[in-house]
Amino acid sequence: MRGQCGRLIVLGVGTVALYGLLTWLSFAFVYGQGHAQRPIVLFVAVYAGIFICYGLAVYPLLGRAVRAPRSTAVALVMMFGLLFRATLFFSQPIQEDDFYRYLWDGAVVAEGLNPYRFAPLRVQQQTDTGTAGAALRAYVQLAERDGRLSFVLSRVNHPHISTVYPPFAQAIFGLAAWLAPGSLSGLRLVFVAFDLGVCALLLILLKHLGLSPLLLVVYAWSPLIIKETMNSAHYDVVPACCVVLAVVLMVKGRDVLAHISLAVAVLGKLYPVLLLPVFLARVWKAHGWGRALLGLAAAAAVLLVGYAPFWPAGRALWTGTYTFAEQWQTNSLLFPGIVALVGERWLANGVVGLGLAGAAFLVGSRSELEDDHQFVWSNGLLLGLLFLLSPVANPWYFVGLVPFLSIFPLRSWLLLSGLLSLYYVSFYFLYRGRLETFHVWLEYVPFYGMLAWEWWQGEYGKGRHGVGNELDEEHTARVALRSADGSDTVRTGRLGTGG
Repeated sequence: MRGQCGRLIVLGVGTVALYGLLTWLSFAFVYGQGHAQRPIVLFVAVYAGIFICYGLAVYPLLGRAVRAPRSTAVALVMMFGLLFRATLFFSQPIQEDDFYRYLWDGAVVAEGLNPYRFAPLRVQQQTDTGTAGAALRAYVQLAERDGRLSFVLSRVNHPHISTVYPPFAQAIFGLAAWLAPGSLSGLRLVFVAFDLGVCALLLILLKHLGLSPLLLVVYAWSPLIIKETMNSAHYDVVPACCVVLAVVLMVKGRDVLAHISLAVAVLGKLYPVLLLPVFLARVWKAHGWGRALLGLAAAAAVLLVGYAPFWPAGRALWTGTYTFAEQWQTNSLLFPGIVALVGERWLANGVVGLGLAGAAFLVGSRSELEDDHQFVWSNGLLLGLLFLLSPVANPWYFVGLVPFLSIFPLRSWLLLSGLLSLYYVSFYFLYRGRLETFHVWLEYVPFYGMLAWEWWQGEYGKGRHGVGNELDEEHTARVALRSADGSDTVRTGRLGTGG
C-alpha cells in the first residue's frame, strides 16, 4: 500500500507542477491578440505530459486484480484532484470563448429576461434605447448599465444566433451571474460544484457495483475534465452530473427520480434524451409498462415545466438549435464520410439520427438491463456511439463519457480522451492561413486501432467490458455469502465474471 500511495504522491506532485506551468502559459492567450505568437504547440506538449502522468496513475488499475485500497489512497486521489482544479481556477481560458455567451445569458436570466428572444448582435446594434421596442430596450439597458456586461456582449461568439443552451443550462448561468455578475469565477465555482458532485456519485456507484474506489482516479484526474471544466469553463459537466445521478438512482431502485434526473440532464444539454429508451426498458422489464409510463410521464412533466417560462420567445426558442444542427461540423472523422456518401448534410443528419435511435432501441430491447453492470454499460455505449457519429466532436463533448470510463476503463477510450487535445493544433495552422484537418486522423486512427484490438481480445463481450478483474475480494465474498443464504443472486455479468 505504501507503494500505491507513494506512486500517487509522486504523480500528483508532478501533475500539479505541470498544471502550474499550464496556468502560466495560459496568460499568453489574450483574446483577440497575438494569434500567431500563442504557444499552442507548447500547450499541447505540456498537456501531453499531464496525460502521461494520468496514464501512469490509471494503468495499474487496468485488467489487474485490485485489493480493497486504504482510505489514504482514495483520499490522495481526491486531494490531488482538488489541487489540480485549484491550480487552474484563475488561469486564462486557452483557445476558448464560449463562456462569454454563458455570462451574457446568465445576466439576462438573472434580470428576469428571456435569453432566447434576441440574439446578442441585435442587442449590440440597438445603440439608441429611445428607438428600441419596449422588449428590446430592457436588454439594451442591461448591457449599458454594467460596463462588464457590455464588454462581455462584445465578445460573444456567433452573436447573430440566438442561444442554443437549454433551460437548465440557463438556470445554471443565472446562478453564476447572481454569485458573481460578469465574472468567469462565478461560472467556475458553479461548475466545480457539479464536477465534485460527479466524484461523489461515482464513489457511490463504484461501491454499488463492487469495484475499487481507486477507479475514481479515471475521472478525478482526467486532464480532459480538468482542462475543459476549470480552464475553458465549459458547462458540460452539469448535464454529465445529472446523467450520473440518474444512473445511480436507477441502480438504487429509485426509477421515477431517475427519470426526473435524466429529464433535468436533457434540460441541460439535449443529448441525454438518447438514454431514455434504456431507462424505460429497464423499468419495463423489471416492473412492467405501468411503472415505465409513470417514469416517462415524470420526465415529460419536468421538460414541460423547464421550457414553460421561455415559450414566449416563440420560434426563437429553437433557432439556435436548428442552426447548430444544420451547420456545425468540427473535429469529427466519421460524419464527413457519411456526408460524402449520402451527398447532403440534412441526409447525413437523418442517417445518424436513425442510426442512434436504432442503436438505443436495440440496446433497450436486447440487453439484460435488470443487471446493474449491463445497465451502466449500455448507457456508456450509447454515449460513446453518439460522440463518434456526431458532426461536432469537440473535446468538451467527451466530458459526459468520462464518468463511465471510471466503471469501464477501456484503454481505447482513455487514449482518445488524451488524443482529443490535438484538436487545438488546428488553431496553430489556422493562425498561419492554413486550414488543416490531419489532426483528426491523428486523434482517431490510434483510437480505432486500439478499439479493434480490444474487440478482438473480447473486452466488449457480455459481462466483461474490461472490468472483470477490478473487483475487490471482500465484495466478491460478501456477494457469495448473500447468494448462499438466498438473500441475493449472483447474475451473469453483474460482477464482470465473464458471463
